[in-house]
Amino acid sequence: MSNAKIRRARIRYTRDRIRVNFWFTPLLMSAGAIILAGILLWVDARIPYDFTAISRLVLKGGVSETRMFLINLGTTILLTAGVVFTLLTLPLSTMASQYGSRLIRLFMGDRTTQFVLGMFVSTVVYCWAVAESLPLEEEGWQIPQLTLTAAVLLLLVSFASLILLAQHLSTMIQAPTIVGKAGTELQDAICSLAQEEPWSGPDGGSPDLMAEAGGHPVRAMKAGYIRFIDHDHLLAVANGKDAVIELRIKTGHFVGRGVVLALVRRAGKVDTGLDREVQHAIHIGDQRSPAQDVVYAVTLLTETALRAMSDNDSYTAMMCLDYLGEGLALYLRQGEPTSRYHDRYGRLRLVTEPVTFGELVSESFDTLRHAGRDSAPVLRHMLDVIAAVGTEVTSPGPCQTLRRQVSLIRDEVRTSSLIDEDRRSICRNADLVEAALPCAG
Repeated sequence: MSNAKIRRARIRYTRDRIRVNFWFTPLLMSAGAIILAGILLWVDARIPYDFTAISRLVLKGGVSETRMFLINLGTTILLTAGVVFTLLTLPLSTMASQYGSRLIRLFMGDRTTQFVLGMFVSTVVYCWAVAESLPLEEEGWQIPQLTLTAAVLLLLVSFASLILLAQHLSTMIQAPTIVGKAGTELQDAICSLAQEEPWSGPDGGSPDLMAEAGGHPVRAMKAGYIRFIDHDHLLAVANGKDAVIELRIKTGHFVGRGVVLALVRRAGKVDTGLDREVQHAIHIGDQRSPAQDVVYAVTLLTETALRAMSDNDSYTAMMCLDYLGEGLALYLRQGEPTSRYHDRYGRLRLVTEPVTFGELVSESFDTLRHAGRDSAPVLRHMLDVIAAVGTEVTSPGPCQTLRRQVSLIRDEVRTSSLIDEDRRSICRNADLVEAALPCAG
């Protein structure tokens, strides 16, 4: 098992789930606020009271006054946090209506938004944690002046972050920002496919085991989308049971209850425990995730482009095509992912169905080509993107895939409502792009 992708698959999926939510960063910052309160209380207890009492920058007061001040301060910040959540509803509704609900994950994963939420929550937690640490009697107790002053500073930082959020939201909902974030997710998803060369020992690539008839079918226990496949766990199971596991599904596929997820072949009988182990490694849910599903990352960009073209916004559609082209070129530079994984002795253990270049090209261009058949700028730009991707082609398969797309663009143009001059111009561009592809000869 010498595959970097497999070793990081579960970590990458878990990190994506943590990143795209509003609770993790505030929870982490709240824990930091409690730790900060403890540290400052400890420091205050060791600094002479008279040393800080003479400073005008340090707050002073009695125990009851300090407790009430901190509680009121935390309550004020908590009420202000309601304004923050109100501000967040604007980009959420805008993105859902203009770009599609699937792109809301881009906003939820935004670090600035999460920081602002965390700043307000952690300040409230800090104020109440310090207030609860104060004694009920004033006698024999020195007021934690530095701790109290830090609460006011946190208040100022919280309100400064509110201004930052207002500024950030004004750029967050703009089309270039949305498209750029979706393009970054696509590149990250494709980079996650980067892997080492598969082991090629005595049994490397041997089809004998896979050519055997039969195999025990492992079926889905519920209907939904394949969100994540834990290849690491499957390899461990195959090694431990001396079996070969052949996946019949891909990440992102929809499966119904009872659909065959995998076939298991081993010398002995397949028990129910092995069934459960394989099912445990295949996570099924109600929505897809680009953490391991590259096709879904492409879909986020194509959906944005389709919605833009429905509003006659060809420039946003062309930006989406640029990022799609960059993703396809990156895929070609990395090479096709392997579908066979072996143990350290070279025995075949796991067979998968990796995403192919043809799938990505089809998902990138098919719907956009048809939707943009009456838009000359979009079709010209699509040909330019295909030409740029073609410079990375080094094998006949991807080249033929790109040539097919050029031919389909030519067919769309012939049946479109474009004027004759635009038709001739796009067909000439298509001929030039096709001639420039490496397999043109």
